[in-house]
Amino acid sequence: MNKVIYLKAGGSLHRWLKPDLDPYTRRVEVNREDSLSEILVKIGIPPSQVALFHSAGRIRTGDYVPSDGEIITLQPPVAGG
Repeated sequence: MNKVIYLKAGGSLHRWLKPDLDPYTRRVEVNREDSLSEILVKIGIPPSQVALFHSAGRIRTGDYVPSDGEIITLQPPVAGG
């Protein structure tokens, strides 16, 4: 059985995420047991492009399995000079 999660991102991740609900959010149907890292690979985002995941006021790791309907914010690595 599948579930739906919502991924949010801006900045450099915007081009990888390909938002469809609004300029920052993509609705993704995933397998119930998929981790965040597995989800990234399945939708074509290289895991190296995401520094951290944020959900429900907590930082999550790539092995975190999100709940149905959960909103996950993706943060890119810090860059600049």
